[in-house]
Amino acid sequence: MKKLICAKDIEILHSEGTQLVLTDKQTIITPSAKDLAEEYHMTFKETKPENDHSMSDTQDITKDQFVSLLKKLLIEAGMSEFQDRPFDYQEHSSGLKIIRGSTIKLSPLNDDVENVRYREIVTAGAGHFNLGLLEIEASHFNEEDTFESVNYVVEGDLHVTIEGAVFTANKGDVIYVPQHSAIQWSTTEKVTILSGKLKSGV
Repeated sequence: MKKLICAKDIEILHSEGTQLVLTDKQTIITPSAKDLAEEYHMTFKETKPENDHSMSDTQDITKDQFVSLLKKLLIEAGMSEFQDRPFDYQEHSSGLKIIRGSTIKLSPLNDDVENVRYREIVTAGAGHFNLGLLEIEASHFNEEDTFESVNYVVEGDLHVTIEGAVFTANKGDVIYVPQHSAIQWSTTEKVTILSGKLKSGV
């Protein structure tokens, strides 16, 4: 971005006792500013940024890499609000919240199982209840000593195994899981589940 130095800027610098004015390749100095600087015996000096390279010397950078770098710099500067939000939502002062489902970003449930992803989207009652979106893709995972939960199959087919018995739940089905159950969730394709858990006894 171009930087303009005018006569008024020279007046201010002179009143501050500045004799040397640093500029760069992007600096534009007006003729009146040059004349006034000469009258005040002020000089201009062009500086070069460290590691100055022409565009031909730099590696190509993608838009995603640039955005990632910019966010990292902003976060390091303490501007945490620039971090990626896991989803977009609207909220009313009453506590009402509308979560935009298409914006929810899921993360692996744990490092060992990449094909099981989850995102908690609502926490209520001092953490005694939470609602999250679970996605399983051609995989399975086990839950031991579960919390009481109600699970709605948003998309796909799900196999639920409990005490050796296997049940199949399809799109639109609701699964109630009692507290302290040992259960396995699995699918050969891809399934999305809206899971609400009541952490009674917390």
